[in-house]
Amino acid sequence: MKKKETVLKIDVDYLPNDYWLNKWIKTRKFILERLNCKVLRTNIFKTKRGFHAYFVIDRKLSDVSMNMLQFLLGDDATRVKINEWRIKRKIKRWNKLFSKVLFRKKAKVVKCWYCGNIIPLGD
Repeated sequence: MKKKETVLKIDVDYLPNDYWLNKWIKTRKFILERLNCKVLRTNIFKTKRGFHAYFVIDRKLSDVSMNMLQFLLGDDATRVKINEWRIKRKIKRWNKLFSKVLFRKKAKVVKCWYCGNIIPLGD
């Protein structure tokens, strides 16, 4: 990745048929173009619950702008909120996507006011 590129990562917990998925990709590109972002590359990876989409755009964005743009593109709402917390805490690698749970320990949890999901709190 070059210095003036940004990778937007979108987590969708639904796997539509190929026709719908292609329409979804085209509408995301349309949104990005209307926001003056040129899409350089896209990658879609299917997961157990849906898919992960990566859009590489032609500009560098602040962390807050990246998170907002990922939200506008349809990123999972709980992930957006967790990313917001990570950004506020100045965590460098805040924009993570996982295809499976690698490790889980008992943790304190909170209920997301926005979506109702249970969110584990960090140490």
